[in-house]
Amino acid sequence: MTSTRAREYDGRMYEQQPTRTVFVLAAIGAALAALFWGALLALLFLGMKGGAKVEGLQLIMPVILVVLYGMRAFAVYNGDRNAAKRLMFLHGLGILASIFQISQFPASAGAMLTMLYGFKIAVHVFGGVTAYLASRE
Repeated sequence: MTSTRAREYDGRMYEQQPTRTVFVLAAIGAALAALFWGALLALLFLGMKGGAKVEGLQLIMPVILVVLYGMRAFAVYNGDRNAAKRLMFLHGLGILASIFQISQFPASAGAMLTMLYGFKIAVHVFGGVTAYLASRE
């Protein structure tokens, strides 16, 4: 966040420091996504403890996503615009994956599952929009 942007007021140019608010909001969006995947990972472990059969990829992907979102949250919080661009990509993939997963739900899928994925989409939209704003700052 060391760069400045020139703004013109009353015919004079002023230097304006970028605001931290959008970086903090983008970091919150990434942290919420990391928390979502962490909670899903905890549920997978509880299911395994209860006797459910879980494949390796189902355990590896949430771990990778928790790490990726957590790293991006930290970098964006520190003002890294490039991390905000990579975070936008992650949130975009998250939205597409969520929409695909919702389309695969059986007709008997409960309201709780639909609400969970609705929350996931809301987190990705919030995170994606704030990451976009942070990358433009």
